[in-house]
Amino acid sequence: MQRAARSELFRRISAMYGRDGVAPLCLRLQDEFGLDVSLGLSALVDGAGGRCWSSAMLAELRQGGWDDRTAVTRALRRARELAKPLAASDPAVAELRTTILRQELESERLAVVWLEARLAALPAGAASDGAALANLHLVAGAEVPHHLLERLVEVCGH
Repeated sequence: MQRAARSELFRRISAMYGRDGVAPLCLRLQDEFGLDVSLGLSALVDGAGGRCWSSAMLAELRQGGWDDRTAVTRALRRARELAKPLAASDPAVAELRTTILRQELESERLAVVWLEARLAALPAGAASDGAALANLHLVAGAEVPHHLLERLVEVCGH
């Protein structure tokens, strides 16, 4: 398989995800509130760089292909979750589950590469923790508790 271009945005959100406390909080936000973690962390990074996202911009990204790309990732995640009970007792299914995980991560990376190409054309402003939180709120939606999003910005170091 030929890999798409390297992505600075994916590198940055992956490094952020690896920080202490970030992954559990992201998984909680994903599982309990449906947060699209890749999009949320991308919005956070982009906002910290000074770019404020708008509802129109987010809608354009989603309608222009983001949602289709993340649907593939969600399908792979679901397949991996379905294989988990069998993987506990079947080494072949455990190997399959590992393969699915690799494909799930590749699907996320490809989606972020796609997103980054669209964001590169937009102007950025001065670095801003306020923009990072505002972008995250926009992506997360009103149902996600404010304190959890503030905590995510805090543990991500912004």
